[in-house]
Amino acid sequence: MKKILGILFACVSFISCNDGDIIVTSFDFDNQNLQACGGPGAYVFFKINTSTQESISLKLNTTDVLFLESGTVNYSLNESNFVNYRKFGEGISTDYFCSSIPPISPLAQQNYLANSGTASLTTITTLEDNDNVDEQINTTDTDEDGLLNYYDFDDDGDNIPTSAELGDDPSNPRDSDGDGIADYLDDDDDNDSVLTRNEDLNSNLNPLDDITDPTVGPDYLNSNISNETTINEYILHTYALSSDIGLILQNLVLFNDEEQLIIELIDLGMLPNILQGTVPVTPIFN
Repeated sequence: MKKILGILFACVSFISCNDGDIIVTSFDFDNQNLQACGGPGAYVFFKINTSTQESISLKLNTTDVLFLESGTVNYSLNESNFVNYRKFGEGISTDYFCSSIPPISPLAQQNYLANSGTASLTTITTLEDNDNVDEQINTTDTDEDGLLNYYDFDDDGDNIPTSAELGDDPSNPRDSDGDGIADYLDDDDDNDSVLTRNEDLNSNLNPLDDITDPTVGPDYLNSNISNETTINEYILHTYALSSDIGLILQNLVLFNDEEQLIIELIDLGMLPNILQGTVPVTPIFN
C-alpha cells in the first residue's frame, strides 16, 4: 500500500557575481545521504560530502509538526529559514548539526548563506492498521468515524477489532449471519436488529466478553439473545505511521563577504523512514 515518491529532476548551475574565480571547488552532494534532526522550531536537513569536506544544510524554524501527512509544502527562505553551504579543513560528523550544543570545531573555511529562494518538502506517509485485510488506499470509511478503512483498527465501528472478526481465513472473512456482509464490515453480526456495539451488557466497550450462552458464544453472535445496552463510544484505535521525504531547493542565492552564487535548483534527494511510530486515537462518536 505504500506509495513511491517519484524521481525528482535536479539541475544545478552556478553564477559568480564578481570577476574572480569561484571559490567553490566541488558542490557535489549527489551521492550523499540526506539526513535530518531536530523538531518543531528547529528542523535541520543536511548532506555531508566526507571526501571533499563540504556540507549543505537547511534550517527550518517552522513550528509545524512535520511528516504526519502526505503532500508538498513550500517554505520561503528568509532570516529564519535558511540554507548554508560550508567547506571545512577536516571532516565533520552528524554531531555538527545535531548536537544540542554545537561543536566549536572544525571551523568552516568557507561559509555561504542563502536566505532567499524556496525549499520544497514532499512527504509521503504510509498508514497501516495491521488488521490482516489487504485494502486499497481509498476514501472508504464504513463506520464514518473519520478513519478510512485502510488504517481503521475497527472498520465497522462495533468495538470489535477487525482482526478479531475475520475468522481463520482472512482471504475468506467470516459472515456469521450469512447476509453477504463480512463481520468486520457488519455492524449487526447476528442480524437480530441490535447493533453489535450495543450487545455489551457490562458496558466495558468489549462485546466479546458478554456471553449469555457459552455453547453459542458472545451475545453479538447469538441471534436468540437481543439484550441491548446503548453504547455511544468507540474503543481506542491504533495505527502504524511511517513517512519518507524528498527535499528540493530552488532559486538559491548563496553569498558571503566576497561573492554570490546563484543555484537554480538542487535536489537533495529522499530520506526514507524519517518518522515511524504508532498513533493512538479514539474516534469521536457521532
